[in-house]
Amino acid sequence: MEDRSLFNPLNSNKLIGLDKYFEELINLYNSNQFPKVLLLSGNKGIGKFTLIIHLLNYIFSKKTYNLKEKSFDLKSTFHNKLSNNISENIIFLKTKVKENIKIENIRSLKSTISKSVANENPRFIILDDVEKYNVNSSNALLKILEEPSKNNFFILIDNKENKIIETISSRSIKMNIFLNQAQKTRAIEYLLEKNQIQNVMTLKYLDVSPGLFLEYNYLLVKNNIQLQTCFIPKLEKLLNLYKKDKDQKLISLAINITESHFFYLYQKNVNKPMELNEVKNKIIYLINDFVKFNLNLKTVFSSIKSQFNNAK
Repeated sequence: MEDRSLFNPLNSNKLIGLDKYFEELINLYNSNQFPKVLLLSGNKGIGKFTLIIHLLNYIFSKKTYNLKEKSFDLKSTFHNKLSNNISENIIFLKTKVKENIKIENIRSLKSTISKSVANENPRFIILDDVEKYNVNSSNALLKILEEPSKNNFFILIDNKENKIIETISSRSIKMNIFLNQAQKTRAIEYLLEKNQIQNVMTLKYLDVSPGLFLEYNYLLVKNNIQLQTCFIPKLEKLLNLYKKDKDQKLISLAINITESHFFYLYQKNVNKPMELNEVKNKIIYLINDFVKFNLNLKTVFSSIKSQFNNAK
């Protein structure tokens, strides 16, 4: 079983597929044009946090950053401080599982950044999942962003899981992060090989970010779900696991497996894409309702099997 810490972006010391974004950011920094509020927007697991980690290592530990290879030393003094969250120049504010950022967290942040750092280096405040902030938290954050400061730079991460509040978006310089399929495949293959991770998934019919691919692969290995397992038993096991653990990633994986399986069916049945798409959407609808309304799994799965039989 692979260690889940391998998926931590702090351990991703090699940048794959994100070179152009990295070069744009360091050019902005080196020319003193780095935005006071930068909004990185892109799908979860695409590499936004990894990109930030590389930027910070470049800025604060240039001697140990290999610009040609886009890599840094995991044992450097700065990265050790970064990993242990003890660098006074870096502040991370991230939502916890099943718990969003509260207005008290933003007020505490305001108090922290009102105090200057001992050195004259810039301070970066990284806020993850800003699209999940409620109205009160967003308004409190907006007030901080509106107050000019010489050495504070905010980097907001939008994982596109909800619509970000417009007033925050309008205060930011936005950078959309995207990887094409070839770049995703390269990143996934590199991470699997580097970390010697057993791969039980296939990239052929699955369009997900590198980060989510590793998370899904981890869940399949952990729960002994084989790639060769038929669609219905695989889906049933994932929903049973969710019923027990309430891990939202299991539902996300179930939906992605449904998407990929029906894409496979499209290739085999090119004459009835509309019928297959309708069945797929109904199954995903049933999965979402199962979660949203805490429905009886036996009843829901009976409906899923009935819908799936219509696709044959």
